[in-house]
Amino acid sequence: MYSCLLALVMGCHVTAEITHEVVEEKQSVALPCPQPVGDKVTWSRKSNGRKVDLITADGNKDTRHNDPNKRYSSVADQSKSLLIIRAAVSDSGTYVCNNQTVKLTVIPSGTIRVNVAERSSVTLDCSDVGGSKVPSWSRETAGERQQLTLPVSAEDKSLTLRDVRLRDSGLYDCDGKPAAYVTVTKAETSSPPKPNTSSTQKLQII
Repeated sequence: MYSCLLALVMGCHVTAEITHEVVEEKQSVALPCPQPVGDKVTWSRKSNGRKVDLITADGNKDTRHNDPNKRYSSVADQSKSLLIIRAAVSDSGTYVCNNQTVKLTVIPSGTIRVNVAERSSVTLDCSDVGGSKVPSWSRETAGERQQLTLPVSAEDKSLTLRDVRLRDSGLYDCDGKPAAYVTVTKAETSSPPKPNTSSTQKLQII
């Protein structure tokens, strides 16, 4: 079972067995190792198609590989978490612990956060359109940006997401500027009513 660690973490999603942490920049975040084995784990980050080792935690000892600013350390917990001090937007990306993936999205300070239930709709406003008649909208998740081709309102330049799915979660940008971070939550399924066992027992007695 995966869990969000530290109160500093603003959000956590577990999709298809991949943990995704969301945090505001300049805050610290702990990334849990999905399947820690023994006392020794190595944390890496995927960069340009290859893995770059960051730190190896062996018991109470940390060995830094690529950490010139000493922003990485391990947390002495059951998950052998990677602690990133004062996370920057550039820290968004895919991290690997013992060949298991953890995704991180760092959003700019003050970004509007929107929670929306799965299969519902939400409208996002473009705060600063500038001189663009038709603004360009994109979605970023864990450092990966995707241009959107959804229709944009000609009147107020807003973007409406309809019948959203969990995969629609992410940081939405309008003309390169953050508009909102959208978190799509799983729709609750209603349970069928339980049978009234006491009434059934009375009928049997009569």
